[in-house]
Amino acid sequence: MRIGIDARSLHYEGVGRYIRELIKHLTLIDSKNEYIIYFSSEKSIAEESIKSSNFHSKVLSVSIYDLHKQPYFWYRIYQDNLDIFHATNHWLVPFFTPCPLIITVHDTLTKNEKKRLSYKVKVYGTLITRMALACSSRILTISDFTKQEIINLYPAARQKISVIYHGVGREFTRQSETEVVQIKKKYRLTKRYLLYVGSLKVHKNIPKLIEAFSQLPLKLKEETDLVIAARLEQKFSRVMNLPSLLGIEKHVRFIGYVPTEDLSGLYSGAVAFVMPSFTEWFGLPVIEAMACGTPVIASRGGALPEVCGQAASYFNPESVEDMRNVIEHILTDNELQEWLSNMGVKRSEEFSWDITARKTLGAYEEVYKQR
Repeated sequence: MRIGIDARSLHYEGVGRYIRELIKHLTLIDSKNEYIIYFSSEKSIAEESIKSSNFHSKVLSVSIYDLHKQPYFWYRIYQDNLDIFHATNHWLVPFFTPCPLIITVHDTLTKNEKKRLSYKVKVYGTLITRMALACSSRILTISDFTKQEIINLYPAARQKISVIYHGVGREFTRQSETEVVQIKKKYRLTKRYLLYVGSLKVHKNIPKLIEAFSQLPLKLKEETDLVIAARLEQKFSRVMNLPSLLGIEKHVRFIGYVPTEDLSGLYSGAVAFVMPSFTEWFGLPVIEAMACGTPVIASRGGALPEVCGQAASYFNPESVEDMRNVIEHILTDNELQEWLSNMGVKRSEEFSWDITARKTLGAYEEVYKQR
């Protein structure tokens, strides 16, 4: 087979991790098929530096919202004589292809978070999602929750949808005390801390997390910082200013984007990890935190109970009071912390990027046979 994989969304944290790990593990398990990997720039090609002889890198300069470039998109796939094209981000999909199209759907934002999206994103997202679902030969998605949401949105998808979970990288493991001390020093973390890793997008529910933290007993706030690891952009200034408005700016640390090589140490040093999202369609950071032995506190939003199983303490993401109570319970119960830590490590072992790659390759082979 000659397989095209779209890697133009590498700059997105969650989707980018999925694309990078999928390609990495396909290079390890498949030397038979030929792959064309499409990047957004020569710089991205150089940064990723794929070495396998049956993997070839090309630039495809069509970005999100470039609907007028759909004919060019089709032409490039035709020109490269592909047997399969895998659109790894359903927000960036060719409507029509000269070969079978496989898409990965990472979220149903336009259905679950419609009230929290801008008009432009709602319109584009609704259009591109419906077209992608209709035009695809196979739909891959990342949880049973997301699968059901897709079917509710587009019932015809039921016959062509498969769930393939994300994995967790081997680099995510409990770090030594020395490594944790180095990370704490690098990010100037002088107290124990409750950690969040992700983005500051509206559906991540960070304002309610900050508010819940502000309502903890004074002694707990004095002993514990809330550390938020996310890209800091001007459009999120309201979120970043909230601790000052609540009088807890000394206890909330926005440390910006944290590179992958620092995450294991950051997770390992945390007293607990919290995921407060209104909706998550998988929630990759919770599995990474579990693999590092960090107790996980999660909302009941979307796929989080499915992914975390019994290895997390849950709260209602709409309730600041419930979130505060669960956080307080974890911060003050050492036995519960240890139990969640052990359960989390066991749970994380059920997720593997090797399995993700093998199941995805299986989908390629099935679609190729059916074409």
